[in-house]
Formats: sequence, C-alpha cells, structure tokens
Amino acid sequence: MSQRSYEDPCGAALALDVVGERWALHVVRELIFGPKRFRDLRNGLPQASQNVLSQRLRELEHDGIVRRVDLGPPVSARVYELTERGRDLEPVLIALARWGAHQPAPGGATMSTDAFMLLLKALYRPPAGSAPALTIRLAVGVDTFDVDVTPSAVSVVRGATAAVQATVRADVPTLLELIFTDRAVAAAIEAGDVEVTGDREVVQRFTRLFGN
Repeated sequence: MSQRSYEDPCGAALALDVVGERWALHVVRELIFGPKRFRDLRNGLPQASQNVLSQRLRELEHDGIVRRVDLGPPVSARVYELTERGRDLEPVLIALARWGAHQPAPGGATMSTDAFMLLLKALYRPPAGSAPALTIRLAVGVDTFDVDVTPSAVSVVRGATAAVQATVRADVPTLLELIFTDRAVAAAIEAGDVEVTGDREVVQRFTRLFGN
C-alpha cells in the first residue's frame, strides 16, 4: 500500500489508497494490453520521472496489482504485467476515459498509443440497426493492434493475431483527427499521413464509429 491512506473504510477510499497516487492508474493503463519493459513504460509516460515511476511500480507490485516476470528467449527481458486484480481495473479506466473525454485537453499534450486504444473502447458508439463486423489492424510506430468491432463491443489485442480487412499505419495525432474530426481517410492518404492496405471503405466506416 502507498504511504498515505485516507483511513476511510469506504470501498472507493480503500481503492484510492491503492491506485490513487499520481501516475498509478496511468501505469495500469499502459499495461492493459500486455506486459511492458520499464523503458517502454517510460516511453508511454514521458512526464513521469524515473524515480516516481519506479516508486509507483513498487507500490502496485506490493498491492498485488502488478508483477514482474522474466520472458524467455527470444525476448529474454524482465517486464511488468497486470495481475488478475490489476486487469479488473480495465472497466474502471474505460469509465474514467469516457467521463474525462468531455473535459478540454491541455494544449500540446500527447496521448500514448495504449491510451488511444483504451479510448476506442471507451467511446465506441454501436451503430443503429444491424451492421457488419469490422476487423482492422492499427500500426502505430513499432506497435500493432488488431481491433475487432461488432455491433455491441470493441476488442483490442496487441500484436498481429488475426485476419483483418485493412491495415492502417499512422501516428496517434492523425488517428485522433480521423476519428474525432471530419478529416477523411482519402485526404489523409493523399497528404502522406496515413498508409492503408486493404479495404479503404472499411477504414472510413471504422473512423465514424466513435465519438464523445
């Protein structure tokens, strides 16, 4: 448990005793879609100092939210991953992302790739009536995510794991523009900001399924 406590038996207060410290829930967010090395967490949370991030990881590990594991060959690396208790926080983060999406974002702020993927789950608007399922791959930097959309839900899986209808390569700011503004996929491709392999119409339909 963190050093500070609300000393309050309310369940919400007890939860905040564990994940209420600065950057704690951000760490959980960065691990929702799979384990990461410390340096990968630093890349996703550039505003968190190394010392603070190390402290949060120690606290979360102590409270059974995060654990360290050693990956064998060919990776051979020590990573952090969520425990089952940590994964239980995903719907909490989705609810917070949905609620917070109505707040104005700070100017010049950047969104991590994992935060963007969580936002897709938070802001999905199921289409009216019957709609075909969409499966696309989003390639952002060195990361890839398979996104499966059904009329009722969105699932996001890190890595190329399934057959997809289209692959989109772009950075997070461009993806945010495509989804939350009127910018068209064709215009972004023509400008060189997006690369699309596969069905462009599927990609265009995908970008119109989210909103705050």
